[in-house]
Amino acid sequence: MTVPAAAEAPVGAKITAIPDSGSRPQPDGMPALPIGSLAMPRSMALTPQAALQAQYTAAELELSVLSARRSELQQDYTNALIAKAMADYAWRQTADALREAREAAEAAAVAAYQDSVKGPGGLNDSLGELGLLIPRAHQTPETESALRDLSRAQTEERQAYVALTTAITAEEKTAAAYSAIEKEYKRKEIAFLELKRRVAEMQSEADRQREIQAQNLGDYDPGQSNAGLVAHTKARSAVLFALSQRGKPYKWGDEGPNSYDCSGLMWASYRKAGITLNRVAKDQFWGTRHKQVLKTALLPGDLLFFATNPSDPRTIHHVGMYLGDGKMVHARTTGDVVKIAPVSMSSVDFATRVVDAVPAVQSTPTATPTAGPTATATPKPSPSASPSASSSPTASSSPTAPASSSASPKPAESQSPAAPQSPAAPQSPAAPQSPTAPLSASPEAAPSPSPSRTSAPAAG
Repeated sequence: MTVPAAAEAPVGAKITAIPDSGSRPQPDGMPALPIGSLAMPRSMALTPQAALQAQYTAAELELSVLSARRSELQQDYTNALIAKAMADYAWRQTADALREAREAAEAAAVAAYQDSVKGPGGLNDSLGELGLLIPRAHQTPETESALRDLSRAQTEERQAYVALTTAITAEEKTAAAYSAIEKEYKRKEIAFLELKRRVAEMQSEADRQREIQAQNLGDYDPGQSNAGLVAHTKARSAVLFALSQRGKPYKWGDEGPNSYDCSGLMWASYRKAGITLNRVAKDQFWGTRHKQVLKTALLPGDLLFFATNPSDPRTIHHVGMYLGDGKMVHARTTGDVVKIAPVSMSSVDFATRVVDAVPAVQSTPTATPTAGPTATATPKPSPSASPSASSSPTASSSPTAPASSSASPKPAESQSPAAPQSPAAPQSPAAPQSPTAPLSASPEAAPSPSPSRTSAPAAG
């Protein structure tokens, strides 16, 4: 890669100073950010539904963060309670040990005091307060051991008490933090539940509108074709009857006219068309199993079966009637009504056809005429000439004019042949000949008909 090279002085030149590198451009001030509409990010206006959904999502995220923090503080509070209980237990143990050490020290002191007095029995009682003036002996080993135990018990009790105080303070602090976040969580939860209720209402309204739109078929035609076939008129009649029952409630075991179950709707629809099906969904498949249909060749009126095991028809539990365009009409379950529903072909396990389909009516194409007819030369027969007339040409057998190259469909006028001449009449040698159409001298030229032009339209 080529890089800029330093300038070299000419050969023999003397360098007396460093060349001036020039002055760098000085900034006029601090760079300023653009202002105005270009500086602000453009955002699309949110619909009320989208704005409510955004609020719900933000509240849900905030509540989840608070829930996690509340769980942490709840665990901390539980740990603080356990630490406080353990510190209290340790302090009580050290307090009991201190009490026992004090009792032991007092007993050792009394014993040492009694041993230090070397007078006869009852002397101390008789001396009264003067007994305090009796010199005492030094501490015994038992007294020193008891005092050491007492000092150690006091230290341990003091440390345990400090630990208990620290645990109580930590427990109170954690309890206050947990109480505060619990109140905040409950407040946020109430607001979140209100947003959730509003979102549910909005979703319910959207579902209702979608259901209304799904139930509106518009200009529905059960005669739509597939693979060159259309549904039989009886199948179409069954489809229209099933659609007329929309809105009627589902009731197990009913077959109309006020309520239906899934197979009862199929049975009543085809019964209206003059065909009797079996009553139960599994039996309806068994009765039409010889006319199973591919999912890509479905027509209105075909039965769609749903099973728990796609490979076992004995597990069929539901049936619907195909309408076309990925929709079916069915009575689904308790609490629902007869309605139109979208159907996913992957969820359909079996499909059968009750009545054989018929070929779709094919429209015959019509011939389209061209811009102009094409002129076709057709021979026009002429009366046969006698052998005597054909042996020599006559003056009346003049040829026709050559065909015009014009695109006009008007045919050229044909000339009828002249009457045959007697062979005794000689032809006049002075008869002029047309230079453009010479007369044929062949004997066969006389009886041949002269062509004529007729017009005939060409097929489009």
